Amino acid sequence: MSFSKLLDLLTGRDGGTAVDWDAKYGTDTRSTVELHGLTIDHDSRRFGERYQASDPSVLSDAVAFIGLDPRFYRFVDLGCGKGRMLIVAAELGFKSCIGVEFADELAQTAKTNVAAAGFDSISIVHGDAGAYAFQDQPFVLYLFNPFGKQIMARVRDNLARLRRAEYYVIYKNPRERRIFDEMPTLHYLGTPPAHKGAWGAHVWASRGG
Repeated sequence: MSFSKLLDLLTGRDGGTAVDWDAKYGTDTRSTVELHGLTIDHDSRRFGERYQASDPSVLSDAVAFIGLDPRFYRFVDLGCGKGRMLIVAAELGFKSCIGVEFADELAQTAKTNVAAAGFDSISIVHGDAGAYAFQDQPFVLYLFNPFGKQIMARVRDNLARLRRAEYYVIYKNPRERRIFDEMPTLHYLGTPPAHKGAWGAHVWASRGG
């Protein structure tokens, strides 16, 4: 094992933690999954990215950076994969947590993981993230490089339809960050100190919130 791989394992940068995060609930969220071979009944399949679990500290540090009280916000994870960040959000106390996943096998695994964790505030939507309709109520949108600009543009258009919602966007590995930078309804807040860098977690807030 290389030194860099060992460092990733110890720090959680490979999606795990020094003490296996999944052992806490008996879940299976860690292994990276490529999309080929999965059942995806949407034309957006060709724009999707592989599943890779987020380090739980990404969300907790971003929430602290914003100064957010999760009890008053819904959490939405587009491309939620196996559901790890939904469980982290529930742990943090978000009033409800919704994960959207277009791959059937990943959505089913997410449901199994959520059931194992025992949080009744989490729900999984098996569908296309580009078609998800946001509600005009306070929420946090989480993205970990889940898809390309074609789907991200649809997400932008769906956000633009909101009239008065207060919301935040937390985008890790933001390959399509220009889409959010150019939205007149958002302003860029920066990155949590522990997650700086081009591929770290970047945060935007709605101007009307």
